[in-house]
Amino acid sequence: MGKSAALGSTAQAIEAAALRGPIPKGLTPLSEKILFNYATVAPMSRAAYEAARIFMADFYLYGPPEVLYQYDALADDMAAEAARLVNCAAEEITYLKNTTEGIITASEALPLQRDDEVLVLGNEYPANLLPWLRKRQDGVTVKVITGRDNEAAFLRLLESIGPQTKAISISSAQQYDGFMPALGLLSTMCRGLGIFLVVDAVQHVGARTIDLAKTPVDILVCGGQKYLRAGMGIGFMYVNRNVMPVLRDSKAGIRSVEHFDENSYVLKSTAARFQDGTQNVSGLAALHAALKETNAVGMDAIEQKNLELLAGIKDILREHNLDFIDHGAQQSNIVSIRTPDPAGLFGFLMERGIYIKAIQDVARLSFIHESRLEDVEVLARLTREFLDGGRS
Repeated sequence: MGKSAALGSTAQAIEAAALRGPIPKGLTPLSEKILFNYATVAPMSRAAYEAARIFMADFYLYGPPEVLYQYDALADDMAAEAARLVNCAAEEITYLKNTTEGIITASEALPLQRDDEVLVLGNEYPANLLPWLRKRQDGVTVKVITGRDNEAAFLRLLESIGPQTKAISISSAQQYDGFMPALGLLSTMCRGLGIFLVVDAVQHVGARTIDLAKTPVDILVCGGQKYLRAGMGIGFMYVNRNVMPVLRDSKAGIRSVEHFDENSYVLKSTAARFQDGTQNVSGLAALHAALKETNAVGMDAIEQKNLELLAGIKDILREHNLDFIDHGAQQSNIVSIRTPDPAGLFGFLMERGIYIKAIQDVARLSFIHESRLEDVEVLARLTREFLDGGRS
């Protein structure tokens, strides 16, 4: 371990002791890790952590109701920052627990009838597959386009669009290999054919720019635990105001209605209609802070840095003769290395303080704009060593 790493480890230990006591056995300080697993769960940013910590301290020290009054506008503040990030109206944004909840909401709210067809890719993360498979119980036809070659599968999806196709649900950046389908083309096709377009953007938002004014979709969902670094159990959902009138009542809670009595209720006309009851205020505080920080840095600058890192990572992998899936410009912050033993490589690297993800038949590395190419050099050298037999 170098001098700077040792100093970082000491600082981490001091901070951990101040916050919660000694570092628990079995846990490794972040200062001693090289992380390339942001596509799974990223560490919280300092801004997100501080915002959540301050709320928790306020709630613990001063309690309700005053603290709740102070934080009552937080959902609206978060919506404003998310709207700024993806270029839409704040009223089209609401919070959610995670991406899965958003896809479930979309599958229940869209006015799909028996024999209507939904198209999805088979290599999607389960969050964007399982809720649609459940719709088969309602007589909806769910066509799954199989295959791990996401680029080829996307082309087959486009070719599969037919007169019964009423909805398409797709990730704007695929979790397996970072492939980014031509969302603009798909948006244009769906607009012209009257097809609902649902987008899982959790591998996209915070890594690449997304402009919903230029690329319209009907529903977009994004958890905050990856490139936004907002922590777990909080995210946001965009609902296009033009589709709102035709959506079904999938939720009816105190926060989703304009007014109600013992016989009836009237839902809100904004995305807030998909809220329900007690809020995750600490999560909202973290997400608001993370979005605000992202907007302050600017997505143009973040995207440019990410593209530079992506090119550098590919160059390093090529220098070490590592086989990886290359989608050129249509690739997010994910690079997947082909290897006969992804789990073995995962364990080999983790023992040496490097964290990736073994997924199906690849070793997936994922990064953020603050990642360092010198760390990629270490990863590539050790991966080459593992593949050449140095597994001890």
